[in-house]
Amino acid sequence: MSLKCIAVINFKGGVGKTTLSFHLATHLAQSSRVLLVDIDHQSSLSIVTMGADNWEHAVKNGNTCNRIFESFCKRNVQMPGVEIITKEPLKTHGWQLYPTLDIVAAQFELDDTEIEMASTTVGGPTVSEWEKRTLMAQWLDKIDATSLYDYVIFDCPPATKLVSQNALAASNYFVVPVIPDEMSSRGVTHFKQLVETKVDAKLEFLRKAAGISDQETPRHYAPNTKLAGIAPFMAKPAGNADSGYTNIHTQQLAALRRQWQSNVLQTVVKSLTGVPESMNAGWPVWSNRGGNVSSAVVTMMADACEEIKGRLS
Repeated sequence: MSLKCIAVINFKGGVGKTTLSFHLATHLAQSSRVLLVDIDHQSSLSIVTMGADNWEHAVKNGNTCNRIFESFCKRNVQMPGVEIITKEPLKTHGWQLYPTLDIVAAQFELDDTEIEMASTTVGGPTVSEWEKRTLMAQWLDKIDATSLYDYVIFDCPPATKLVSQNALAASNYFVVPVIPDEMSSRGVTHFKQLVETKVDAKLEFLRKAAGISDQETPRHYAPNTKLAGIAPFMAKPAGNADSGYTNIHTQQLAALRRQWQSNVLQTVVKSLTGVPESMNAGWPVWSNRGGNVSSAVVTMMADACEEIKGRLS
């Protein structure tokens, strides 16, 4: 199979991006080679997946995605290779259930690097703007990601600045987790237009304006990032309600489906006991041995991930 790169992204925080990225990666890793790339400076995915001690060790040794971006704004930093990849991170939890899952960690200083990168110009201004948005695609080229992995999943920060644009520039698809409330749902239309007109379209404009030939364009540059799905996340159950959710979440789910139709996943991930507890333990819900996780929670999360997998074609 050809490599598929997916950005899990929403400019609003607290909507389940890290939880979805982690579960999607471990679901796919049951049968495929998967690379998780944490590009959120908060580093939550890195800490969950690696454990705090191993994450701190990676940061101390400079083995994070920060070096990819520093290679643009600091001339004494070279574009890294595979050394920034932490192999089989879940082995550190005591069990080895995911030998085909690797991760590139983030670090807190990534936010500072983004600010520095935004104010740095190397060469002509147009070429510079193109370069600083395609660093991730260049890195995937350098490690020959297509020969190493079947999927790359980017856990993006709640912003669409340069680091997120790098993920989108290298992604074939993007998934938008959204809480079914008015504030979260309202932003989906704006966000999709932003990806299409402000990110993808601008990248193509920069590429052509800078005179970047096909031979000079990174192989892992994806000019048209497709919406794989809108994932309803953290819907609140409501006792004996016919819909199973609170009134506001029922109404907003219906509104999302009216507007976005088949783009909205059929599976709704509810806010249920077992999901945050499993994340705290560093395991997906289906591997959280001894955790307070019901079979309904496991089925729900697995169905959501399988539905996304089916849309990546």
